Amino acid sequence: MATLSARSLASQLGDWRPRGTEPLYEALADRIRLLVLDGRITLGTRLPAERLLAEHEALSRTTVASAYARLRELGYAQSVRGSGTVARLPRGFADGVPSIGESAGPGMLDLSKATLPAIPIVAEAAREAAELLPAHLHESGFDPVGLRVLRQALADRYTARGLPTEADDIMISLGAQHAIALIARTVLARGDRALVEAPSYPHAVEALQLAGARIVTVPVTTDEGWDDEVLEQVMPRTAPALAYLMPDFHNPTGRTMPPEQRARLHALAAAHGTVLLIDETMSELGFDRDEQSPATSGRPCSSSSCCCAFSTATTGCWMPGANSCAPGTRSCSPSCSSASPPGRCRTSTAV
Repeated sequence: MATLSARSLASQLGDWRPRGTEPLYEALADRIRLLVLDGRITLGTRLPAERLLAEHEALSRTTVASAYARLRELGYAQSVRGSGTVARLPRGFADGVPSIGESAGPGMLDLSKATLPAIPIVAEAAREAAELLPAHLHESGFDPVGLRVLRQALADRYTARGLPTEADDIMISLGAQHAIALIARTVLARGDRALVEAPSYPHAVEALQLAGARIVTVPVTTDEGWDDEVLEQVMPRTAPALAYLMPDFHNPTGRTMPPEQRARLHALAAAHGTVLLIDETMSELGFDRDEQSPATSGRPCSSSSCCCAFSTATTGCWMPGANSCAPGTRSCSPSCSSASPPGRCRTSTAV
């Protein structure tokens, strides 16, 4: 279970104190409720202990206890024996929300799925792919790393962006989620810490937790982006084995990490032995900017969904060095050295 520290919560609360006659506890509860609703506090996260939050915000413990009680009353928090107060949503909150496969009703805008109808070029691409299919029918159809012609095309694309890549550095997965899960199981041992942004892609957090990771967070806000101070404190204190980040058009804030901050992040990761897992699903959504080099340096792995430029109907992901981590192996241990080319992780396997 992820735990939110008093300091992390305070950085997300911002200027929450009321300027009118609203009681402090109601204002505090309302701001935490909004953080739960917009995803910056993920469901199931343990809120700070009443005493610690009261000390950090210079409040009485009674005020914080009343705020937590108000959240429980509204259904946005739950007391769990031995785990304190945990964020949740009220019962029936999703009533009326279309299920997967259903369309929103008249006059409704469905924000439960981040997808749009396929653009016409997808049909054209499908026809071209069908014409190429006979050339591959002599193969078994079981390929642990993906068609070489596709891996070479992706390698050429990353090389053109400034990251020298070969086909053998690429592995095609079933999608970004599949790649995240594979890397998590490869890099993480049970009990390792994994750094994620708050808010972040919830299914990525789920994949890390299923791999046994203990989650630590760094705030990302629409106004300020990534909190450098928190990064510089959290990395040395927790030495996470892996950091899952979305530096390009972060979901859901839309922020892009500036180059100088990326350089500081890479230096921190190198100093503390942290593998950077960079999610580039959104990286090509810019309209008015030059294409940046891949956000990889030092010891990163990178996952990228090929669907982002076309349609969610077609996805593929890659991980530098993943080719040597073949299915059927019992464990995969990433190892990088100063002799490794920039942006590469070499992997060793134990059968």
